[in-house]
Amino acid sequence: MDHNDIQTRRSANQRRILFELIQTLPALQNLGKNFPRNLNRYFRDRSQFGSRDRRLYRELIYTYLRYQPWLEALADSANEFMDTLISLATSTPDIAKLYSTIDPSLPVESSETARHRIIGRSDNELSSLIPSWFSRHLFRELDVEDLLALFSRPPLWIRVQKGDRESIATHLSDGLPQSAQHPTVHETVPDAIRCPPDFPVQNCDDYKNGNIEIQDISSQILLHLIDPEPTGDWFDACAGAGGKSLQLAQLVGSKGRVFAYDPRPRALDELIQRSKRAGFHNISVVRQLPTGRRFNRVLVDAPCSGSGTWRRHPYLMRQTNEKDVMDAAEKQFALLSEHAALVKSNGLLVYCTCSLSRFENQEVARRFLENHSEFEHSPIAGKFGLSENGRGVTVFPKDFNGDGLYVVSFKRSSSPGVFRRTNK
Repeated sequence: MDHNDIQTRRSANQRRILFELIQTLPALQNLGKNFPRNLNRYFRDRSQFGSRDRRLYRELIYTYLRYQPWLEALADSANEFMDTLISLATSTPDIAKLYSTIDPSLPVESSETARHRIIGRSDNELSSLIPSWFSRHLFRELDVEDLLALFSRPPLWIRVQKGDRESIATHLSDGLPQSAQHPTVHETVPDAIRCPPDFPVQNCDDYKNGNIEIQDISSQILLHLIDPEPTGDWFDACAGAGGKSLQLAQLVGSKGRVFAYDPRPRALDELIQRSKRAGFHNISVVRQLPTGRRFNRVLVDAPCSGSGTWRRHPYLMRQTNEKDVMDAAEKQFALLSEHAALVKSNGLLVYCTCSLSRFENQEVARRFLENHSEFEHSPIAGKFGLSENGRGVTVFPKDFNGDGLYVVSFKRSSSPGVFRRTNK
């Protein structure tokens, strides 16, 4: 049996396994919100899935979740279902090996943002893939460019922490074939480099040496929007593993300090390791909320429903419901109110989410101001072509080919006084 016959049989077997695997997705989704963890555990518990198989199946499962309402209608025909799924997937080398197994009448070559046209779907029809309840959450209607961005696979964005950005981009390209997509610097966003989605950045020396970090471009933009630019002492109230804490440490330099807090110990442990790798000495990890200290700037990057990350995490689009969004908004208001007490007089309180829902964004900001007369809205800097719409700035995925997010800033206009929780 020659190599082509072996590959054909292997591809046919992968099609069959994947179709069966997709039938189990509802059970994986019902295990909880951490779908990637559940999927990784599923693969880990089944030794027949090698690393190449896992990469291929994960890519096609995520494609299925993006286009689930369309593909569900084809579930009774395994061949048509799989032909359509493979056609819709991003044309990675692993996916391309499956092209020989699909109906030859389907044109598999297409641009990343037009793969739905292969199966006869128009750009406007992409809106039917979004949960119907979500339309009332947007402060403006999504246009065609929004939809094309939302249903395309995002690039991998990295941020340069140390060294020359142009030189690092060149280093990252070393060894790549001429035909491959190479890392490129962003034209206007400082320190941002765009890499292909599957770029193995964690294997690069610049990553191991702490010269670069993985950080979505919209997240990178956020801190540059705040007026004035980051200075003084910052308290990162929802630091997680520290993407923004590391960026803040870079921006404030020797003239400031970053205090990072998160209720999850493991996230802070990861932040400590990343900080050591980068060689930052102006980050202090805080294991308990401070009670006797206040800060020039407090950042509340609040946990949210994640609708701004749907293009990168399509499982959230299928798992999230309207109650989840409203519950998140309640928690966000409580977090914002709680951490407002940590802001010095004339200091800034910065609130952000990776949500596109006005109920988690503008409505939380409005409610906060109504209940905290010691704060006033502090306009965001007009940079990168962005401007405030009402209160705060909303970045859509199409704006910078990244995630969606919202950011608003409040200035304390009086002394902190005593915090009183409100249930309004």
